[in-house]
Amino acid sequence: MKKSSVDKTALSFLFRQAYMFSPLLALLIILNSVVIFAVIFLAIVTKNLVDAAFSIEGHSRILENILLYLLIIVVYVLFEMGASFLSVYLNERFEFHVRRKMFHTILKSKWQEISAYHSEDLMVRLTSDIRSVASGIVDTFTAIVGLVISLFAAFITLFYYDKTIAMFAFALGPVAVCFNLYFGKKLKYYQLKVQENEAKYRAFMQENLANITVVKSFTNEEMMSEWLFRLYRERMKWVNKKNRLTILMSSTVSFSFSLGYIAALSWGVLKMSMNAMSFGTLTIFLNLVNRIQSPIIKLAQTIPNLSSVIASAGRIVEIDGQLLENYEKTAIKTSQMGIVFKDVHYSYHDRVIFENLNLTIKPGSFVAVTGASGIGKTTLIRLMMNFLEVDGGTIAYQYNSESGTSEIAASPAIRNYISYVPQGNTLFSGRIKDNLLIGNAEMTEEDIFSILESASLLDFVKMLPHGIDTLIGEKGHGLSEGQAERIAIARALSKAAPIMIFDEATAALDEKNEQEIIKSIRRIKNTPTCIFITHRRGTLTLMDEEINLEKLATVDNFDT
Repeated sequence: MKKSSVDKTALSFLFRQAYMFSPLLALLIILNSVVIFAVIFLAIVTKNLVDAAFSIEGHSRILENILLYLLIIVVYVLFEMGASFLSVYLNERFEFHVRRKMFHTILKSKWQEISAYHSEDLMVRLTSDIRSVASGIVDTFTAIVGLVISLFAAFITLFYYDKTIAMFAFALGPVAVCFNLYFGKKLKYYQLKVQENEAKYRAFMQENLANITVVKSFTNEEMMSEWLFRLYRERMKWVNKKNRLTILMSSTVSFSFSLGYIAALSWGVLKMSMNAMSFGTLTIFLNLVNRIQSPIIKLAQTIPNLSSVIASAGRIVEIDGQLLENYEKTAIKTSQMGIVFKDVHYSYHDRVIFENLNLTIKPGSFVAVTGASGIGKTTLIRLMMNFLEVDGGTIAYQYNSESGTSEIAASPAIRNYISYVPQGNTLFSGRIKDNLLIGNAEMTEEDIFSILESASLLDFVKMLPHGIDTLIGEKGHGLSEGQAERIAIARALSKAAPIMIFDEATAALDEKNEQEIIKSIRRIKNTPTCIFITHRRGTLTLMDEEINLEKLATVDNFDT
């Protein structure tokens, strides 16, 4: 996609999000506007107060102006407090709104599309990028509106008192804005590079923490620390470039306005020396020249920040534009299902994995999928679960209906009828009970104990101090690998699906426990169809059939 098209898409996204919160954004602008006008009125009251002090006739108005000054201060403080509270509230609301939407999109996206992103890169988009966009809409957008209001309110007021000084104060504004807009494009590029390197930086730390056992077993602590330092230096290179440009832009504009301020101040002093300006008018000049120049400076500095916001919005839109899976659910009441592959063809990066694959898994059967590592066993499972789509042929799921044997085609909705026990430790931190409820949120404690018994886990859980309410850490920390595997199996059993897939899910169990679990599943009423990816020859004795992929796959030893 072209850069201009990406920017338009990002801007469209920003406008849509801003529109959803437009009432609250409008309220925030109103509150900020009251604060701005309060400052203008304070300058006018200060002028009147000073003039009254230097005028015998005006002494009677001193108390009146002091009380008015105090009233405006109260209004200023109250409305500024309200604006600050609303700004924080809006930021939080907006961040959660976009984060929840993006999180949901990630979960509903096609597995093959979203798995191409590193998990930590997705985290940076869910955190830093969304925070940048929220701040851009809530703070930067409202600040720009407020600065424009402040600029024109101060200019009109100052123009009323002295046209020349007003023009002096305003003169450099357009130049400063154009200057910052020009360099804003480069600033946007630097922001993208900072975010990209932030993702790499965090991804490296996340992977090391997740695989700390591997790091320590190879005694690579120092090497990994050095690699982190290299990533840090690369990130800092772009951070420094961004900061240098930001400081250069800010300093150039500030210096230019300082020259303008000195010129305008000299004009005011000259007029006072000629008795053409009162001291009170000079005070309003001192206040309002700053109120004109300060918004222009901030406006010139804020506009380039929009480049960073647009860059972050583009990274969010990239994920938001992922293809979503079609979850059209088919209402099927069946306790058993079979799977039929008909002339299935599947390639990975132009390498053929399966060609004209034909196989049938009968309802209620126990099937072992075997073959050398990398032959395509996990790919076969992902095709069954529609994580991957076939390039040709069909995968159908057969079940008994009132009209006889019926079948449905593969789709994401088929996962409603499949329980999956993935390879490795896939438990969530929290209670054992919570992990089981992921499989079936409607289970009672009686159901949970029954499932634990089927997974040969009941006695172990009952011995824990808090039973099913026992807390476990990330990836089942606090449990042995075998215990964690059995909880994952219990989670799959809780779904009571007609198809169960075990992706080397019993590797950490000894042969006795593995056989007990398999026999327990066979005793379930309306036994589900069970598919086991396994390397154990002993497991085959409990199977009804073996599917050896070395006889079916077209490539050997290919990691998929």
